[in-house]
Amino acid sequence: MKKSKAVVFGAAVVLSVGIAGCSADQASSSKETSVAPTSAASSPVASDYAKLLIKPSDIDSDWTLKTSKAEPNGITGVYGNGAGTEKISTAVIVRENAAAAAAAAKNDVAQKAGAAFTPIDIGVDGGIMNGPGGSTVVVFAEGGAFAIIEFNSKTGEHVPAEVAIAIAEKQDTAIKNGVK
Repeated sequence: MKKSKAVVFGAAVVLSVGIAGCSADQASSSKETSVAPTSAASSPVASDYAKLLIKPSDIDSDWTLKTSKAEPNGITGVYGNGAGTEKISTAVIVRENAAAAAAAAKNDVAQKAGAAFTPIDIGVDGGIMNGPGGSTVVVFAEGGAFAIIEFNSKTGEHVPAEVAIAIAEKQDTAIKNGVK
């Protein structure tokens, strides 16, 4: 993401799958969803959720993890570049049925943004969409979890698909390594 103009929604998705188009300087609104309990055998314990997030260096060398928040069944993280002009918001939610969770997430995101997902070859039911205001969203399931990665541009430009997909692939690897 060295030269991309991608900027993500400023607020992380807090265990929800609702996304409202907003600028990077505003908090994104979200619709709370019920989170089903997961079995200890198929998912990490809450203290291990941090390992589900990508490392800032997976994005680029000047990126840092600005905030992260452990949730009952997952974790959210907001990353920023050194110049403070770009952000990426990631939510990793652990569920027992990741395929159904990813499908529900994609449907909810698409309904709120008014756009449809284009399938991508990441995880289960991976998809990418460009929404309003320069937002780009990637959703996929992997093992017992699903991820929503949000990109938003202050200039109204969408992140290039190849950049969003490359970051999503790294997120997929982190989930594969963290959720059995």
